[in-house]
Amino acid sequence: MEISNKRLRVLRIAHSSLTPALRERERAVARCYPNVALEVVTTESWREAEVEVDVQPDDLFPVRSARTYLSKHIQLFAYDPRPIVRALCEHRPHLIDMNHEPYSVACAEVLTLCARYAPDAPVVMQTAQNIQRRYPQPFHWLEQRAFRKVAAAYACSETVREVLRAKGFAKPASIIPFGVDTERFRPALHRKTTRETPTIGFVGRMLAGKGLNVLSAALRSMTDQDWNLLVVGDGPERGTFTEQLAMANLLSRAKFTGAVSYDQTPTYFQAIDVLVIPTETTKRIREQFGRVIVEAMASGVPVIGSTCGAIPEVIGDAGLVVPEGDSRALALALTQVLFDPHLRERLGHTGRDRVEQNYTWDIVANKTYELYSRVLQTRRVSDVDQDLELAA
Repeated sequence: MEISNKRLRVLRIAHSSLTPALRERERAVARCYPNVALEVVTTESWREAEVEVDVQPDDLFPVRSARTYLSKHIQLFAYDPRPIVRALCEHRPHLIDMNHEPYSVACAEVLTLCARYAPDAPVVMQTAQNIQRRYPQPFHWLEQRAFRKVAAAYACSETVREVLRAKGFAKPASIIPFGVDTERFRPALHRKTTRETPTIGFVGRMLAGKGLNVLSAALRSMTDQDWNLLVVGDGPERGTFTEQLAMANLLSRAKFTGAVSYDQTPTYFQAIDVLVIPTETTKRIREQFGRVIVEAMASGVPVIGSTCGAIPEVIGDAGLVVPEGDSRALALALTQVLFDPHLRERLGHTGRDRVEQNYTWDIVANKTYELYSRVLQTRRVSDVDQDLELAA
């Protein structure tokens, strides 16, 4: 069924779509597909990457905000249902796009409200869980209920889709990655010369499992080389990491920004010469995508990542991949990239090309719209045509 010339009402429910910079996915759909009448429901505020973010309006579509209850934990909190009910009744969506894991309380709440107030609108679910677990009740039941209720899912990487399939989800499941704004994240106009000290960058939350212990061990084996370190982010592992550098007399080479807002991050990517993402698999962490990878590649910065989760999938041939937990391999890769300007330049160009071919927000919007179309085609054609004609 062709829907490109008809008005399609979509309601997006996503807890972290608080600001224009954090809702680039939605903005890309609205920008690329003027026939989509989009509305967003999000939270009033959320702690994103250790920074408290408040909701802001958008110039492309209406944004409603809802208070959250019970917990700030992403899988345990619940929305004040009233803004969602109003959006369902007033916007009358043809399709609902929900960014919540199938076992979460918020997912269960949204599906219940949709069944009551928009029973004919199919729901698609965005998911990023790539660790296969059997959850205790009631979460296992909530997960299986979500699998029955939603019409389709989309995953940020193949590792996520593999877990969906392993858990028995047999409905359409597209891979729609996270994107990057290639205007905001772009190569610096002036790169360092070979005479200047190169800078290693770590960008992200400083958590156990993010490989900071591996990075510190690699750096301790590179004391006779000339480099600086820029750490953008914060978290509970900062103290331990700082102590490890201090014990090796390397703390003077490191700069810590602390937690920064998402709007500030493009500047920091232009200040580094290589990004490291040395994540290690734990019971709680397996890299689901690694958005900093595409942000670095868009900025023309080479990436060295571990074999954890989706990191090799996202990097492709645009960087170096080392075994997770192997500090010696990481040190060798860092030495190779930092002190071979031709390799650094080649990887920078390859990364930018890879982003433009796979990870721009326009590409994400196209994949999202294709999924919407596929889901709507599974409905009775006559019913959908009648709904869309009335809205045109």
